[in-house]
Amino acid sequence: MITVIAITKDNRIEEPKLDELKFEDYKLIWIDCYDPKDEELYKLSKKINIPTMDLQIGLDEQEIPRVEEDEDFYLIIYKAPLFEEDITTTSLGIFIKENVLLTIHTDKIKAIGRLHKLISTKKPTTIFERGIGFLLYHILNEITRSYSRILMNLEDELEELEDRLLEGYDREVMEKILGLRKTLVYFHKSLIANRDVLVLLKRKYLPITTKEDRENFEDLYYDTLQLIDMSATYREVLTSMMDITLSLENIKMNQIMKILTMVTTIFAVPMWITGIYGMNFSYLPLANNPEGFWLILALMVIIIMTFVYIFRRSGWL
Repeated sequence: MITVIAITKDNRIEEPKLDELKFEDYKLIWIDCYDPKDEELYKLSKKINIPTMDLQIGLDEQEIPRVEEDEDFYLIIYKAPLFEEDITTTSLGIFIKENVLLTIHTDKIKAIGRLHKLISTKKPTTIFERGIGFLLYHILNEITRSYSRILMNLEDELEELEDRLLEGYDREVMEKILGLRKTLVYFHKSLIANRDVLVLLKRKYLPITTKEDRENFEDLYYDTLQLIDMSATYREVLTSMMDITLSLENIKMNQIMKILTMVTTIFAVPMWITGIYGMNFSYLPLANNPEGFWLILALMVIIIMTFVYIFRRSGWL
């Protein structure tokens, strides 16, 4: 799917079709390409004169975030949060050529949708009038805010998991912890890669950015550093919670083994006595005594009570 938003030379926002688009009629054009088919990719390549092979780089999930400068365009690979069953990350390719900014991605990125809606409804000219570098900043800023929102919500989830953890071992809690830890691993790796991109954007004097844009990228760089610290902290918290969960499971298992040990010990001697009196000997002590059964039974009860007393004194009961 391809959508286009452009600002005319008299500062009007329009959403022309790609086939009808004339670059010379607009000051700035943003083309967003989501999960394109082969024919859409070919049409886009012909329209903006960027080879299809280069456009496919922006769709490759294995591409490392970076900034590349070609002869007639710039390529920026950036990582954005992906909301599915598990929250992971996905690649966003950004191509900049003359007055055109192209975002291309395989998965649906909420930050792109939010910015598109913002430009379409609330303050379109504010973003577009200040140039292509400012639009690029807003795209990267929305992605960074997505990371921030998720991590802030994660703090509430951690508090809830801690409360459930104190109630005892729960397999569902363990699965939740593992899922969150997986998310943070993806986030940490992606944020570090995004930080390297922002380092280049804030330091490198690219023709597509102004001094104000570079200052904005520097602010975004420090925001990303804070998010990296947050993700590292939350990973440590989750690791501690995993250790506590495993410790609680070991404690629970030890309690079960303790109970089984006490039961085995308490009944071991009585079972030993009954085993002896079950042997086929001609003579056994008290075998012919009318009170023999009750005496042996009383002895076993005394032995059981003695063990119970010992275990209670030891704190096992």
